[in-house]
Amino acid sequence: MTARRHGPSAQARRDALLRATLEIVAERGVAAVTHRAVTERAGLPLATVSYFFSSIHELEAEALRVFMADECATQTAAAEHLASQQLTADEVGRELTAATAPRYPETPAFMESLLHAARSEEFRDAVRDALAGSRAVAAAALQAVGTPNPEAVAPALTALAHGLALNQLAVPGDIDEETSYQAFRALVLGYLLQSGHRDLALSLIDAESE
Repeated sequence: MTARRHGPSAQARRDALLRATLEIVAERGVAAVTHRAVTERAGLPLATVSYFFSSIHELEAEALRVFMADECATQTAAAEHLASQQLTADEVGRELTAATAPRYPETPAFMESLLHAARSEEFRDAVRDALAGSRAVAAAALQAVGTPNPEAVAPALTALAHGLALNQLAVPGDIDEETSYQAFRALVLGYLLQSGHRDLALSLIDAESE
């Protein structure tokens, strides 16, 4: 099927539907997405969804796909920035701590996307791409401190970041910034020690105290 092309006005309405869907997913989950809920949030007539999408499920999938693509692009840009830096373990911890601060509606929508992928196999490729982007950021941060084989620990670092972000969403303020920082720092230094790079771990610690 050939994709329908839209003029600026129609594209704006379509984008409004996607944004409204993302916000509803973030607030109440994928199951709360209905024609009425989306169009009311977007300030559009009820029939607008049917004009652009063949079903509510197609709208959900497209909203999450567009969001995940944007998230992947953001993560890739962050990875490229970190890869060009020379950082201490302290600076890596601070960078990653800042990255885990919840953003609305992006962070809750991302968490909902993970759950949606667990239930819907056809959505897993989009989530896999976004996770790859997150792991690229983690690997770039590890590479910036000279960590050998950063890809090996990047998935654990990413899982820690997502877990901290989810905790912050569930109970805001329950884990403060310093606790998050210490968790990232401990994981990086612990990985170096466990993988036999004691001298590098100690040099990073010494660099922080200078």
